[in-house]
Amino acid sequence: MKKKLINLKVLIIVLVTSLIIPLFFSCEDNDEDIIAYYDTYIDGYIKDYHTGEPVAGVVFDAKYFDESNGGLFGTSPYYATNIAVSNSQGYYKIKIPKHGDLGSIDASYDFIAIRIIPRATENYNFEFRSFDYKDDRVNVESKRIDIRPITYGYLKVILPKTSNQGWGFWNYPESCFETPYYKPKFIISESYNDSLNYFVFKVPVGTGTFRIGNDSWKPRDFTIDYPRDTTTLYVDIE
Repeated sequence: MKKKLINLKVLIIVLVTSLIIPLFFSCEDNDEDIIAYYDTYIDGYIKDYHTGEPVAGVVFDAKYFDESNGGLFGTSPYYATNIAVSNSQGYYKIKIPKHGDLGSIDASYDFIAIRIIPRATENYNFEFRSFDYKDDRVNVESKRIDIRPITYGYLKVILPKTSNQGWGFWNYPESCFETPYYKPKFIISESYNDSLNYFVFKVPVGTGTFRIGNDSWKPRDFTIDYPRDTTTLYVDIE
């Protein structure tokens, strides 16, 4: 009886093994993309422009370009996600792709350029930056690039209730990879009193210009001195 029990256990083990092993092989991706890299990389630190505090958890994606489709001016043959994440010190490091055997699209590419795309976070918006191997030589030598994002403050705009014109922002420096500006965002609109409304915006810390539509887009300059500060702007258009 004991011998039969042992044989039954052996039989169960054999059956389970025969079922599990094929699963491992079936999960194997024969079309897995294989990327070869240069020994060079782009790295640096992401720290708030005003406070110097490190910005952790910024995820980087990228597009890899080859010569056959026009390089940076064409469509990208490969889109890579999660190629790097900034750590608790704000440090990031990105390898430079050399060649790709992209099984998923049955193609092979020699890469000549890379476009780095940091994802937006709760407090910061980032701009992408492209690197051409010929001009930027990132395939020959590593490049250190520190990113210092401009954070936001608040702008409270008070204007007559009779005004429902369009509004907008102007005169912020062009966003870039190294010093990306926080893009102005509308937060809320409420009644200020019987004759006035107010709008609240998140805007980059620094000097900016608010413009109101039906007032010939006459500019109203304002300044946010410190992160999370609120500046009030009275707009008299009557």
